[in-house]
Amino acid sequence: MKKVLLLFTILFFSTNLVAEEIIMKCKHYRYKFISDASGVSIYAAHIKRDKKKYHKFCPTEVRDDNKHFLKSAEGVEMIITGYKVTCLTAKGVMKNGGVGTDSTSVTDFKSLSRNSEGYWNGKKYKQSEKCKLQKS
Repeated sequence: MKKVLLLFTILFFSTNLVAEEIIMKCKHYRYKFISDASGVSIYAAHIKRDKKKYHKFCPTEVRDDNKHFLKSAEGVEMIITGYKVTCLTAKGVMKNGGVGTDSTSVTDFKSLSRNSEGYWNGKKYKQSEKCKLQKS
C-alpha cells in the first residue's frame, strides 16, 4: 500500500511540475498560454470588456465564453509552434457590427509581441505591438 501511495504522489507532483503558464498584457488584451500534460491552450481577455474573464483564443465558433462579442466565425485555423501562436481567420462578424476578413495574427509568448493584419470593415489594417509579461 505504501508503494502505491508513493507512486501516486510522485506521479501527481511530477505531472504538475511540467505545467507552464505565461500571461502577457498587450495594448487592449491579456493573453494566456497554458501548456500541461493535455497539450497547449491559448486564452484571451479584453482588458476593459472582459476584465480577467478569459475566453478561448482564435475561436472557431460562437460559444458561451465568446457570445457576448462574437456573432460568427468562418475559416478559422490556429497553428501553435513552440511559444508562437498564429490565428488565421477568413471571416469574423462581431456583435458590434464589425467584420474582419482575411486576418492573420501572430502572438509570440517568448518575444512578448503580437502582430496582426487583414481587413476590418473593408479597410486594410496592420498592427504590431510589444507586450509585457504579467504575473499569474
